Amino acid sequence: MGPEEAQVEKTPVDELLEFHLAFCYRAYQICAKKNHDYAGAEGMSPWRNFETCEQLGLARTETGFLIRMSDKLNRLVTFVRDGRLAVDNEGAMDALLDIINYSILLAAYMQKREVTNGE
Repeated sequence: MGPEEAQVEKTPVDELLEFHLAFCYRAYQICAKKNHDYAGAEGMSPWRNFETCEQLGLARTETGFLIRMSDKLNRLVTFVRDGRLAVDNEGAMDALLDIINYSILLAAYMQKREVTNGE
C-alpha cells in the first residue's frame, strides 16, 4: 500500500478542532451579516446597538453585551431543562453562535477602549 492509499484516522481532538473551526467560521459569517444590519451599511460603529444602552442612560456599553449574553444563556438553560425551545427558527446552536459573537464583540470593544484610553 502506497502513501496515497494510507488514510490517517482522525482523533477525537482532530474532529473537535475541525468542528471548532467550522462553527467559528459560521459565527463569523453571521457576525458580518448582523453587523451590517445593526451598524448600518456605513459601518460607523460595530457596537452601535450596545452603545445605545449607554447613550440612553440605561447601562454601560459593556453591560449591554452581558445582558444579551445572559438572554442567550437563559435560552440554553431552557433548552437543557426542557429539551426544546418554543421558537422554531432559533435553536440552541443559534444561541451558542450568538454567544460566540457577543464574546468577540465585547473583547474587541474592550480592546478598543483600552487603546483609546491608553490603558
